[in-house]
Amino acid sequence: MNLSQDGWGRIIALIAAADGDIAGAEDALATALERAVTAWRAQGPPDNPEGWLYRVALNARRDVWKSAAARTATALDEETIDRIDQGGAHIDRATGRLGSYPSSIDSASADSADLAPYALPDQRLELLAACAHPDIDAAARPLLMLSAVMGMTAKQIAAAMALPAATVSARLTRAKKRVAGLGVAFGSPDRLDLESRLPDVHETIYGAFAIEWTHAAAQPRDGMIGEALYLSRLVAQLCPGDGESHGLAALIHLSAARFPARRSGDGRFVPLSCQDPNFWDQTLTEAGERHLVEVHRCGHIGRFGLEAAIQLLHMAGIRTGSTDWPMLLRLHDDLAQVAPSLGGSVSRAAVLAEVDGPETGLMALDALDADSPRLSAFQPAWVLRAHLLTRLGRTDEAATARRRALDLTTDPAERAYLSVGLT
Repeated sequence: MNLSQDGWGRIIALIAAADGDIAGAEDALATALERAVTAWRAQGPPDNPEGWLYRVALNARRDVWKSAAARTATALDEETIDRIDQGGAHIDRATGRLGSYPSSIDSASADSADLAPYALPDQRLELLAACAHPDIDAAARPLLMLSAVMGMTAKQIAAAMALPAATVSARLTRAKKRVAGLGVAFGSPDRLDLESRLPDVHETIYGAFAIEWTHAAAQPRDGMIGEALYLSRLVAQLCPGDGESHGLAALIHLSAARFPARRSGDGRFVPLSCQDPNFWDQTLTEAGERHLVEVHRCGHIGRFGLEAAIQLLHMAGIRTGSTDWPMLLRLHDDLAQVAPSLGGSVSRAAVLAEVDGPETGLMALDALDADSPRLSAFQPAWVLRAHLLTRLGRTDEAATARRRALDLTTDPAERAYLSVGLT
C-alpha cells in the first residue's frame, strides 16, 4: 500500500516528537505499513488510513519505550507511557529522564484508530527545526529534513541535488544516528532557535517543491506542492520580519501558479515561453506578489527573493510580449553574488544569450563546463546548449546535445517535447 509523502511527514513528526529518534519512528511506521498489508487485505482499508497507521506505529514505539524503561534513569510506568503517547511528554535520550511540553493530541483523539488525516496535529515545522540543529552536519541537514519530514527517498533527493545516491544514503544514516545521540527535543521551537535555523528550513521546503516540480500533475495545490505552499506560508507567518521567508513563499506561489499551463489539453509539455498566462492560477500569483512586496518591506533581499523577482519578471514578459532582459541579467548577477549555484549560472547564460546573442551565451555555458564537472549530468544545461546551437545553425551539434538532454530526462511529456525532429 502507498502512503502520501505529506502523510509520512506528519506521522514521523508526531512519533519522533517523543524521543527524537527519527530512525526509530521510521521503523515504527514501516512496521505499521507491513501490518496494514495483511490487515487491510483481510478486512479492507479503514475510513482514515493515516490515522490507523499513526496508531499502529505509535503502539510499536510504545513497545520500544517500555522495553527501554529498565535502561533509563526514569522508570516509565503506564501513566508516563500514556503521556508520551498523547504528545504531552518526551524522553531525553541524553539523560533518560522525562521532559514535558504542551500536549498536542488530546486523549480522546489519541485513542481513536480511525483518526482523520486532518485531525493529526501538524508538527512538521518542529521536526524541520530539530533536524536543522547546529550540531548536525550542515551538509546532512537538508537531506535529513527531506527524508524524515517530507518522505523523500534517497534516490529522489540525489536526483534533485545532483549527488550520488550512495552519498545521500550514507549522510542520512550518519545524520539519524547523530540526532539520536544528541537527544534533540522536538517540542515547539523557540522563536530564536527557529530564526537561526531558517536557512536550512527554507532549503528543505524549496527542495521538496523542486523534487515534485517535474512529476506533479496540473493541479498546483495537491501533494508535495501543496505541502510546500502550506509550509512556506506558515514560516512567513511565524517570521513576518524575515525577508527570505517571504521570498521563499513568493517563489513557491509564483512557480505553482504556472502549473495549470505546463501541459496542453492532450498532455504535451509547454515551456514557459509558450504558456498561455490565462491558464495561470491568479490566486497563487497574487499571493506570490504580496509576499514579494513583503520582501522589499523587510529591507533585505536574498536568494529566494531574487529568484521570485526573476520569476515575476519572466511572467510579466509573457503577459506583455516584451521581456526586460537587461533587468533579468542584473537580477541574475545579484543572485550569483548572493547565492551562486549551478542552476543559477545556467539560467544566467540563457538570459545573457538574449541580451548579447547566442554565441555569448554559449561561451558562458562553456566556461561553466570548465568550472563544474557536475554540468555533464545537469539536464537544463544540455537543453540550453541544444537551443543555443540551433540558433547558431550548428544543427549536428545541437542534435547531439538534445540526445544527451533526453538521456537525462525522465518526464515522458518533456521527453516527447525534446524528441521532436530527432532521428
